[in-house]
Amino acid sequence: MKHVVVGTAGHIDHGKTELVKALTGVNTDRFKEEQERGITIDIGFAPLPLGPDLTVGFVDVPGHEKFVKNMLAGIWGIDLVLLVVAADESIMPQTREHFEICSLLRVKRGLVALTKVDLVDPDIAELASLEVREFIRGSFLDEAPILPVSSKTRAGLERLTEEIGRAAREVEPGRPSSLLRLPVDRAFSMRGFGTVITGTLVSGTIADGDEVALYPEERVCRVRGLQAHNAPVKEAGAGQRTAVNLGGVDASEVERGHVLGRPGQMRASRLLDVKLSLLAGAPGPLKDLGRVRFHQGTSELLARVRLLSGEPELAPGRECFAQVRLEKPGLSMPGDRFVIRRYSPTVTIGGGVVLDAHPVKHKGAPGPELLDRLTRLERADPMEALKVFLESEPMGISLRDLALRAGRAVGETGALIGSLPPQAGALSAGEGPSAVLIDARMGEKIEEGIVSTLREYHRANPLRPGMPLEELRERALAGAGAEISRMILDRLAAAGTVRVRKDSIGLAGHEVTLSPVDQELMTGLDELFLREGLNPPTLEELAPSLGLETARAEKMVHLLLASGRLVKIKDGRFFHTEAIEALKRRLWLFRQERRIIDIGSFKELTGTSRKNAIPLLEHLDAVRVTRRVGSDREILPPPGG
Repeated sequence: MKHVVVGTAGHIDHGKTELVKALTGVNTDRFKEEQERGITIDIGFAPLPLGPDLTVGFVDVPGHEKFVKNMLAGIWGIDLVLLVVAADESIMPQTREHFEICSLLRVKRGLVALTKVDLVDPDIAELASLEVREFIRGSFLDEAPILPVSSKTRAGLERLTEEIGRAAREVEPGRPSSLLRLPVDRAFSMRGFGTVITGTLVSGTIADGDEVALYPEERVCRVRGLQAHNAPVKEAGAGQRTAVNLGGVDASEVERGHVLGRPGQMRASRLLDVKLSLLAGAPGPLKDLGRVRFHQGTSELLARVRLLSGEPELAPGRECFAQVRLEKPGLSMPGDRFVIRRYSPTVTIGGGVVLDAHPVKHKGAPGPELLDRLTRLERADPMEALKVFLESEPMGISLRDLALRAGRAVGETGALIGSLPPQAGALSAGEGPSAVLIDARMGEKIEEGIVSTLREYHRANPLRPGMPLEELRERALAGAGAEISRMILDRLAAAGTVRVRKDSIGLAGHEVTLSPVDQELMTGLDELFLREGLNPPTLEELAPSLGLETARAEKMVHLLLASGRLVKIKDGRFFHTEAIEALKRRLWLFRQERRIIDIGSFKELTGTSRKNAIPLLEHLDAVRVTRRVGSDREILPPPGG
């Protein structure tokens, strides 16, 4: 079943509501005040089945200038517009404003109904038709049929229905995402049911029993019942006029402008990067940081517009990139169309498209990098947009956050990224929505930076086999998370570019070459640490005792450490590996008689001083040879014992 949304547009009292009633049998003026005054105040809805495979849902909007904000709440997301012009009045102010709004929202197709032809002579109706044709020339309605009708006599209604069906079958609804998104246009409480919200399902599907969330607050609730086009259903899909009975939320907590979605799949924002167009007929220029009424979806929010043109104002008929700064959080996504109206007096002045719904706040004059990124987003297809968002996170972004940024479901985002060629795609660390992605070219730059950093380090420290890992992270991986850092280093190691040790990393081709004098010195140091056992000298004591410079002594000790001949414990002391292994064996023998050892017994067993005993015990705790019990230690069983 194909569902197509048709929105009415036109001046007050041009017969929009009567026409929808004549076509569908539904009076969309549901409020007593509307029926008494004979005008539409709020949006109304009516379904029109056009066969077993097609249903048209009419959104009837008010024509009075006071209720244009209600019209905007209803017209967003329509597939076709039905422009209604009365033959006895022709083009009027709200005809123009509604038409401009449809143009700003990029409605692609539609029809024109020339109503009330029963009230005028055929010549007058023909003249009105010519005026309408001239009015729509060069627009998205340029080739649209102009159909004379009378809701009273029903003249022309059969052909209008046929043309609506033809256009509806040809239109491709603009719902590219499977993300559940239902902008709320009504919320009320119904006795026996509780909270009910209504709206047109823009994308995705919703089913009875689903866990959902109301944005921008992301208030989690559950679906307790559904209606689509006034009939109970178990599931509703994109394009359907939907009523949702919600459990877990009070009707007073929901208002027009909220959006129903799935928990964790959308995120509100106060900043939006946009491409903004000012109507040629706008009453004046829009000044930088001018205050406006921002209409998107069913919401109306106050905002200020930061022009990114570098100019103090935007003239009527011109366009530029801009940043919309909302006064309250709103929910927009890339590709969403919007309309802006003057703060006061409220008149439509322009609109545009959201390019980035989660940018940083731009300060100062816009630079070429920002303008280039926005230009790319303006022209981007979904794949290119993902690449732009990925490139804007040089140290990685989770798949979940990338999907939020792009306004898509996680599965769709992962599939799009996965279809990119390796050299233009992403490197991934981890699995599922929490997987961290980084642009492949950025990953290559980081790898090149690591190799360059290590090359410089080896040149400055030829006697060290590798650079401390923490130092490398600070110098070449600053800002990268642990997942990305580990993934990049693993890639370099797998490619044979680097050799990763426990605490250091070096280029795979780097070898420490010692002179005969240095080799003799290192052998002597090895024998010294082995001979001193559990009471070795500190680095500060070592250098003067051997008549060495401190830096040279440190290099020799670190070479022994890298070769595995020494062990460095937590407080910075160095012990010979064989001495530590012998200590472990002695403790396991001691355990055969007593499992608990105090510090005094440990000093007696090892012959070490208290200065060394405490750090040694802490090291043994860390490698799970012992476990602290109060001020004593429990000796744990040996591996495999």
